[in-house]
Amino acid sequence: NTGLKVSSPAKGDLVFFNTSGTGVSHVGIYIGNGQFISATSSKGITITDMDNSYWKPKYLGAKTL
Repeated sequence: NTGLKVSSPAKGDLVFFNTSGTGVSHVGIYIGNGQFISATSSKGITITDMDNSYWKPKYLGAKTL
């Protein structure tokens, strides 16, 4: 419930994803140019494109703090 929803993320905003089928299950940090920093157990810390075929359909939205 913290933060303000934004229609498109800016650098530093949190981006939210549903990877488990029930609500928010993954959060990344938007770094601009359609990319975000993500930390996963399988790949560690990565920089990933928002329209990557895995992440794009799982995107829920963004918030600024």
